[in-house]
Amino acid sequence: MKFTRLALIILALSIAALGQSLPKPKLKLVSVSDGTNNGYAVKVYVIEVVNRTDILDEFFIAAPVLPPCGNNTNAARTWINLYDDRSVRIYGWCAIKSNSELASLGFMIRASDTQPKKIFIDLVDRFEGIILRSNKITIQ
Repeated sequence: MKFTRLALIILALSIAALGQSLPKPKLKLVSVSDGTNNGYAVKVYVIEVVNRTDILDEFFIAAPVLPPCGNNTNAARTWINLYDDRSVRIYGWCAIKSNSELASLGFMIRASDTQPKKIFIDLVDRFEGIILRSNKITIQ
């Protein structure tokens, strides 16, 4: 019963977003810095989706009726995958809760690894089965 009620709430919130389509995300590089992670030198990148306010928060509601993200059974409806210029996945976010979090998406790559020259993201609306690809941005 609890699961059914939760599924209906998610469905109602998702219906509110129906008719609203996800806009194509527009990326911007915010910063690149050096850091360490677990004793390893890393490059820390921060990117921003500049048109984030055009993406409704409803696209990021918790969606426990959809497959989990690892152990996270309340993963967001829409996931974000980050790729390098060869379309190799670098990182992903599955627990974004609102469009405001798209102002500062951080990721790191070991400094000893080849750094990508360009990156892009996909917004994956798991409820609608839609994938929207951003522009590619130069990060080197």
